[in-house]
Amino acid sequence: MSDNLVFRLATPSDDARILELFRLSFGRELPLEWWKWFNYRCPCGANRTSIIEDLDTGQVVGSYSLLPIKLLLNDSEVSASLCTNVNTHPDYQRRGLFTRISNYALGREKDFGTPVSLGMPNQKAYPGHMKVGWEVLCPLPFLVKHDCRQRSHACREVDSFDERLDQFLSRISSRFSFLVLKDHHFMNWRVVTRPDKEYTKYVCEEGSDLKGYVVLKHFDDQGYRKSHILDIQAETDDILCELLAAAESFAHGRDELNMWTNPHNPYAHSILAQGFYERESQDQLIIHFNFGERTPLREQAWWFCLADNDVY
Repeated sequence: MSDNLVFRLATPSDDARILELFRLSFGRELPLEWWKWFNYRCPCGANRTSIIEDLDTGQVVGSYSLLPIKLLLNDSEVSASLCTNVNTHPDYQRRGLFTRISNYALGREKDFGTPVSLGMPNQKAYPGHMKVGWEVLCPLPFLVKHDCRQRSHACREVDSFDERLDQFLSRISSRFSFLVLKDHHFMNWRVVTRPDKEYTKYVCEEGSDLKGYVVLKHFDDQGYRKSHILDIQAETDDILCELLAAAESFAHGRDELNMWTNPHNPYAHSILAQGFYERESQDQLIIHFNFGERTPLREQAWWFCLADNDVY
């Protein structure tokens, strides 16, 4: 362990050492195929990974990634980024490197024209994020339903999304004041081409028009069988009920069906009416204003879902 450290943006030649750092930090391996998908194929641009390199050993001893995304903030579309894959080598912890690489990575976001960053830190990382100026935007409790059953619905399962998704989202986006923008290119990257997970997608249509969609997956947690609603959007309450019926049928025989919610979820009342209840979690959505004016978010309708982060 030395003090001959350099902070810089990573290049593809650093990939193997970054993956080794992840293994040492978290005790599990990130597949190279996943890393290439996540870092280099996002339609909004390549992931920006800042690293700390120990020049004496050649090791990468810290990393901090910011994935480009698009965000609807009040009435404006802004360039934003999603904080992912923050870690420090076990031998280099308690030396203030988390703070230093956070300041380095977030300080460079002005160079990329990215005024806002979002994150969902685990409990261990939370204090470090707060130390460098992140703020809690809102908690992310779950909406949960048990005893799901097979239900009839008017939805159709699809393999991917087309341009109709863009037209649908354009029609409903005005109801939101906070929303991660995902066109069909982004959605297909996120839930169709991801190499390590399988997702089920349903759409609800009227004629040739898309009126709503839901993205689902199964997850087993030490024998407890969950089904997740990764994302759901609907033009009307009736369409929402059809999509929830498809989700419940998908979760039939599982221990629970759940989804993230937030204090300004415009669908919460209708979802609760379908037999869901709200359960607290430790998950929190945090925000960092990298530069420029901090415009308060209107409490009109916010939407942040499981598909908007990199874990689920």
